[in-house]
Amino acid sequence: MIERLMVLVIVSGLAVLVYQTFRRWQVRRVVELAPADPLLAERRPGVPAILYFTTPHCLPCKTQQRPAIQRLLAEMGDTVQVIEINAMEQPDAADRWGVLSVPTTFILDGRGKPREINYGVTGVDKLKHQLMGL
Repeated sequence: MIERLMVLVIVSGLAVLVYQTFRRWQVRRVVELAPADPLLAERRPGVPAILYFTTPHCLPCKTQQRPAIQRLLAEMGDTVQVIEINAMEQPDAADRWGVLSVPTTFILDGRGKPREINYGVTGVDKLKHQLMGL
């Protein structure tokens, strides 16, 4: 029994390590393309941003992610901006940014450099924490 538990702990630890390594690699990869990406043409310089990939048929996007982003905007006002991208209308952009599923959010610093990636629904508190850490 203890051997099975140890195997489970080791496998779980490896899975977390692989996931964290993938996220770091993804951030480094998009850092290189972000400055020249036309998606960021409307970004206000000096203002942190959330690059939000969604689709019209994404139920978690409509019921959880969008309300969380709207609440964040209500709290933070003009100190943050949101750039929403429809991944179905712009599949090349989703591919460039390595979007695997929606919702996916990228946290960009004031220079437009990606700092964090969130796969799946991300709550207001986590988004705010990530933005405040810039």
